[in-house]
Amino acid sequence: MGKIHRALIQQKRRSQQPETGRREADARKDTDDTSRLRALSDPLVVGDARTIGVDRDVQHDNKILAQNGAVRHAAEGAYRMLRTRVMRSMRSNDWKVLGVSSGSQNEGKTYTAINLAISIAAEVDQEVVLIDLDLRRPTVYRCLGVDPEDVTDLKDYFDDDDRDLQELFVCPEIERLACILSTDPLDRPSDVLAAAAGRTLFDELRERLGPDVVVIVDLPPLLAADDALAVAPMLDAFLLVVAEGQAERQDLEEVRMLLSEFNHIGTVLNKSIEKDSRRANYY
Repeated sequence: MGKIHRALIQQKRRSQQPETGRREADARKDTDDTSRLRALSDPLVVGDARTIGVDRDVQHDNKILAQNGAVRHAAEGAYRMLRTRVMRSMRSNDWKVLGVSSGSQNEGKTYTAINLAISIAAEVDQEVVLIDLDLRRPTVYRCLGVDPEDVTDLKDYFDDDDRDLQELFVCPEIERLACILSTDPLDRPSDVLAAAAGRTLFDELRERLGPDVVVIVDLPPLLAADDALAVAPMLDAFLLVVAEGQAERQDLEEVRMLLSEFNHIGTVLNKSIEKDSRRANYY
């Protein structure tokens, strides 16, 4: 059985639960939503995110862009170009939430999500929220050189209806960027993300953030589990990352089918072996 077939079966089973079960689930959802959404009148403020220390050497080793330009990065120009194209599509379609994913592991989707968020936040007056929703293997905090002890884990928000989302906002010493980070792996995250807590997370982001704030979501690989598919209906668009020489043609076809019903904003070719002396190498 192919990966795409398994993912579709899992989604179908969720949609075919008995009518009684659906009514009970809807009732629980209403209760949970009422508890959490009572805070929607309070805005989420990127500038009020708690600033935490980061390890610059770790960031350098992970090829993370330096926003202040003190350390030049070979991919800086490429990310400015990617930022321009992404933001043009986001603004012209009035989109707010962009998911970044790949077909398989180790194709560079987390690296792309972080650097795209940093590049967007480098624009004057443009604020960004970066969220790590790869809950099985959260790595954004490690790439940024963040001490997990300095972070309120996203799963604390899912576990506690009274937890205010603003409490999770941290700033990794980058202006106009707030992060919501995960540090501990979560078991069966698709069940959490597809439930009321997952939906309410995105409801809060849309309702409480300013209209011009962009949300970048680092998602799990599309073919690794159904986590990204559980989140997909809550996103405005997808950005796909493909590693040259690593992605299999069959996997790419499965990914194309999975994304066919969603807004696919574009594809980033990572680990390209081509050299162009006129431009900085992408990776």
